[in-house]
Amino acid sequence: MPIVSAKNVKVGVKLLEDVYTSLGGMLFAKGTVIGEREKEILKAFLIDQVAVEEQLEKADEGQESSPASSEQKGERIVSVPKESFSQLYEKSASSFKQIMLNIRAGQPIPVMQVREAIHPLLQYVQVQPDLLSTLRRLAGLTSYTYEHAIATGVISYMIARWLNVPENEWMQVALAGTLSDVGLLKIDQRILLKTGRLTQEEFEEIKKHTIYGYQLIKAAPGLNQGVAKAALEHHERQDGSGYPIGLSGNQIHLYSKIVAVADTFHAMTSDRVFQSGMSPYLVIEHLLRDSFGKLDPTVVRTFVNGLTQLAVGTVVELNDGQLAKIVFVEQTNPTRPMLEIGGTIINLRNRSDLFIVKIV
Repeated sequence: MPIVSAKNVKVGVKLLEDVYTSLGGMLFAKGTVIGEREKEILKAFLIDQVAVEEQLEKADEGQESSPASSEQKGERIVSVPKESFSQLYEKSASSFKQIMLNIRAGQPIPVMQVREAIHPLLQYVQVQPDLLSTLRRLAGLTSYTYEHAIATGVISYMIARWLNVPENEWMQVALAGTLSDVGLLKIDQRILLKTGRLTQEEFEEIKKHTIYGYQLIKAAPGLNQGVAKAALEHHERQDGSGYPIGLSGNQIHLYSKIVAVADTFHAMTSDRVFQSGMSPYLVIEHLLRDSFGKLDPTVVRTFVNGLTQLAVGTVVELNDGQLAKIVFVEQTNPTRPMLEIGGTIINLRNRSDLFIVKIV
């Protein structure tokens, strides 16, 4: 009876014994066929070894092709940054703020400087990709305007990777997110800083930031058409209800669809002068609802799956005040993960009275 390391168990083999958690609860019954989901659960519950039927060479060969997918996707392994995320971010934000002030003064977009400002953060999330915890640390470090631009760029970058966008476009997508609101620099600051309700005329003026941004980016060397399109179209919606043109469905560029999701997620989870940020998990539920008719459903689902799978191990606070650690996330129900609370496993899918209010 082969006893194998749980992390090396092959897809398609059967368990020869029941598998139990450290708390004594049955995780899998004898005879269960191991699939990718079962492997993820074994990993989540820190199961070291399992008894399985003999693992044939065919299974070995088939399984070896799966991990290689990360290389096939063009993911690049980079060294872990020596500085903390907060240190990297503060440097990036300081550089980006000066860049924006120069653009407002009439200078063209300095593309290489923008790249240099965000590159350390992209490097960081490539080796430390837990975006939920990372973005929580980012919140409040500087003004919302610069925070939102940088965060939208970082989130857009991760979505591009998860969507298998060609690697040579990842930086362009990150720049698309970072510069998507650059046109706001051409809007009267009195309108942008107004705390009261905007008039219809003022709102129409703000909507023009998409056109201004498109014009600024088109004039800048080193940025592809997708970056300019993202500035123009990131407020367009699948059903044609967006602005400035009223595009729908496949008329909207992929970069624009990616940036729309990144922009919406960060805006809704951020504290603003006029409102407090929502729990990331409540925002995820909102995104999943809005993917029907508003946001591209493929982009939304890819983002949600990538974001929540990376959240395993994250400590969260529940609505009743309890702290819990995420131990497993079902792709079909990403906002209702399995949690560990004081040594007890709780499945939020079966607890409608509990929900996650924030990342700790």
